[in-house]
Amino acid sequence: VTADTVRSLTLSQRLLGTESVMLIHHTNCGLEGLDNEALADQLHAETGEAPGWPVGGFHSVEDSVRGSVDILRGDSFLIHKDDIRGFVYDVVTGALSEVDCG
Repeated sequence: VTADTVRSLTLSQRLLGTESVMLIHHTNCGLEGLDNEALADQLHAETGEAPGWPVGGFHSVEDSVRGSVDILRGDSFLIHKDDIRGFVYDVVTGALSEVDCG
């Protein structure tokens, strides 16, 4: 979840009246298993600058969904938080599975 994601959802809720959020991550993501620190160090070594944005690597797509849902549920700009749900789309089978986000 980026600042732009929160901006878009805030505008959608406050200006368009949406009340539900369906957050979808997918399997076989290139960020799964990525070492954030190692990539940031590599970029710094190659360019002389550290990235000013989070790399976003994670170890489990389900945990990543839970973390993203938690970010949205905790954001003060969003006014409708009761129906924020997270899902994983399996790119091989086409299945969409809801993740228990508490």
